[in-house]
Amino acid sequence: MAKKHKKHEHVNHERWLVSYADFITLLFAFFVVMFAVSQVDTNKVGRFTQSVNSAFQTQGIFAPSSGSPLERGGSAGSALVPSIVNDRPSLFRYAASSPRAQAVKEALEERIDAAGLGSLVGLRYDTRGVALSLPESLYFRAGTANLRTESLANMAEIAKAVAAQPGAIVVEGHTDDLPVRSPLFTSNWELSAARAARVVRYLIEEGGLEGQRLSAVGLSDTRPLVENIDELTREANRRVQIVIVTEASE
Repeated sequence: MAKKHKKHEHVNHERWLVSYADFITLLFAFFVVMFAVSQVDTNKVGRFTQSVNSAFQTQGIFAPSSGSPLERGGSAGSALVPSIVNDRPSLFRYAASSPRAQAVKEALEERIDAAGLGSLVGLRYDTRGVALSLPESLYFRAGTANLRTESLANMAEIAKAVAAQPGAIVVEGHTDDLPVRSPLFTSNWELSAARAARVVRYLIEEGGLEGQRLSAVGLSDTRPLVENIDELTREANRRVQIVIVTEASE
């Protein structure tokens, strides 16, 4: 009786290609996902970088300082207390090249430091001259144009420092980008204008400045120091700015 020969199954030596192809596909998908999640909105980063650089790397702009406002002789209620930062000659060349602007800034710094207000105001060059900034949290009650009672002594010293400088003075009111929540004002335009007018009135009545030298402007949220992205940056943008004009308008 003839023996039956057992058939040998044909071995597919290329089966590994299937697994290899699956592996390559998964690896490719993995790198695609990694690439996607690593992408950054360059436009947003660019805007943020530009706003931070323009605000915190310019000459004499606000910078956080240690201690509470009360410990420095100021008023309460501020999470962001400004101070004068060292000058950076490579920035704001238009102002640094003006001897008059330099003289005004140095005179203001001397008076402000002598009065102990170095950490309670911001001082920087501006396209028009020199800008002195008063943060809302230290000088105004929220949602109003009323000066804080505890800030009046500081305001008196600021008025003396400003009055000693020649030239026109522009007082600007600035807010953040959030709608005003006050029954006294319908928008940030009215609030910013009222605060600027209040400071002008104080400079005239208490500081003895001539009204012809002064003007008040409400700018709402159109001139932020930094991009409004959180409460800290919004607090930095809520301010009144006193600009001592040293440069001729173009």
